[in-house]
Amino acid sequence: MQAVLISIQPGWCELIASGKKTVEVRKTRPKLETPFKCYIYMTKGKPIFEQSAFSEDISNGKVIGEFVCDKIYDITPHFDTPTFPNQYICGWDYGKEFDCLSFEELTSYLNGKNGYAWRITDLKIYDKPRELSEFSKYGFGHPVPLKRPPQSWMYVEVAE
Repeated sequence: MQAVLISIQPGWCELIASGKKTVEVRKTRPKLETPFKCYIYMTKGKPIFEQSAFSEDISNGKVIGEFVCDKIYDITPHFDTPTFPNQYICGWDYGKEFDCLSFEELTSYLNGKNGYAWRITDLKIYDKPRELSEFSKYGFGHPVPLKRPPQSWMYVEVAE
């Protein structure tokens, strides 16, 4: 069965782990029916909070948890009033669920193009982060252990 491995910077991982960030905004989406499992790969970098749940030397560059993406909302830019970009998010009231992005950050990230809001549910943060090599993708008809993380996200096999 397919799942998704998603790369997320340490600061955003902290907000997801704390429950403050319940939506992940991306420019693309998988061609999987919801719900599907997502593994969280924490990219290398410094945590942004002093009281971080993640240790830089233990968690960075590892898979720190997983969630179920049970819904993906289309984000479609609309420019209803001249000189005022009104971002309408189809089927989702902006701000009701938390992506932790300001309107300006969202507009800048999507750059006037369509995007997707992946809803995060059933979050599990691992007690001990997992190595990237524990995950595999399908290549040449058989599972291939991962050596590199995705730039944004990639399909992987559901891990044991």
